[in-house]
Amino acid sequence: MSRGEFTVALVGRPNVGKSTLFNRMVRKRRAITFDQPGITRDLVAEPVEHDGRHFLLVDTGGYMTGGRDDDLLPKIRGQVLRAVYESDLVVFLVDSRDGPLPLDKEIAGMLRERGKPVLLAANKVDAKKGREGISQFHALSIDTIHPVSAEHGTGVSDLLEAIVARIPARTDAAEETDAKDADLPRIAVVGRPNVGKSTLVNTLAGFERVIASEIPGTTRDAIDVMVERDGRKYLLIDTAGIRAKRKTEGAVEIFSVMKSLDSIRRCDLAILLIDGPGGLTHQDRQVLRYILDEERAVVVAANKADAWNTEEARRKGLRAITEGLEYASFAPVVPTVATSGNGFLQLFRKIEEASANFRLRVPTGLLNRMAQSFLYTVPIPSRTGRNRAFYMTQVGVAPPSFAVFVKNRRGIPDSFTRYLQNKIRDRFGFEGSPVRIVYRER
Repeated sequence: MSRGEFTVALVGRPNVGKSTLFNRMVRKRRAITFDQPGITRDLVAEPVEHDGRHFLLVDTGGYMTGGRDDDLLPKIRGQVLRAVYESDLVVFLVDSRDGPLPLDKEIAGMLRERGKPVLLAANKVDAKKGREGISQFHALSIDTIHPVSAEHGTGVSDLLEAIVARIPARTDAAEETDAKDADLPRIAVVGRPNVGKSTLVNTLAGFERVIASEIPGTTRDAIDVMVERDGRKYLLIDTAGIRAKRKTEGAVEIFSVMKSLDSIRRCDLAILLIDGPGGLTHQDRQVLRYILDEERAVVVAANKADAWNTEEARRKGLRAITEGLEYASFAPVVPTVATSGNGFLQLFRKIEEASANFRLRVPTGLLNRMAQSFLYTVPIPSRTGRNRAFYMTQVGVAPPSFAVFVKNRRGIPDSFTRYLQNKIRDRFGFEGSPVRIVYRER
């Protein structure tokens, strides 16, 4: 969470509608919602604009004291407490149909102890029972109660008005900082379950920003985490593990995988995290295919590298991973140990190189002088008669995109496209970045 931004934490016990209210306030389906307690576990943050004012809204896991997944409960509570500590204002959400339950009273006491400004929102007032139960919440010793229906939007505008009324005036310096943060490199950490994605993010952040556990599937949403490395800021997106479709179980996991795939679409670069000693699996290659389909830069992190017993085993393992990348052989492979941070220096060096290559522009003159050796001298395979290329120019970046002007753009085989991509890489590198080729008729 950015400390230069007014931050509002949304807290409450499980299943009172926090994620539904969160989605309503950010005006998009950002947090996973499902009629099952405990769906939200990590902190999900999104900027909100209302009446020309801006703030950062943080959705938290349901505050619990017992129940299922007991080994995760202390971590979830820790996340909630951290969100409260780092926020400027807390929206405490309750279920108006239930009246003040013991856990609501415990949360109210926790908030009083921390001295945070609190707005109490009573949800689910669309039901008659909910409307009649609002007055009972005065027992929580919070003066004003904001009745809302997160599902239907009733009262949400009034709640937003109450929030923005608490936001102090912005300075020019703060606005400039926010503008710079909006342009940060967005890096998605993706991979199959239990390879160490959340551990890697937490080690980089310097604290347990996302819940890491040996239980596969602990991460359920895509979590944005700001980290700073050698004076440069990055926005890391921790994602849920992506399993094969046939092994995906239940609506919650399906939604989580959908969020992970969406994170690939909105990132600039993806770190594909794999179990290094375990080798590159079929599912690793499938996740890599998702990255390449979205044409994102990619760096492969071979995690748990400390499990290689000898240097020879390490070299052989890395070589096998590199060879197994096949169509993505341009992606660098870096051995890492997420628990200790070993390998992170090289990892970020490769991230910087891949990010620069993702936006690299080659002058047209230089490109065509280089292309004379392979573009004009090699005939384009064609079933419809002689085809030829006239010239090439770069038409875009992120990813680097090249237009090749030809006599006939129909029926050009993929093998010729790969030939051009390899020749461009031989000359200009583009390590870590895809290269797009499009054909146009002169």
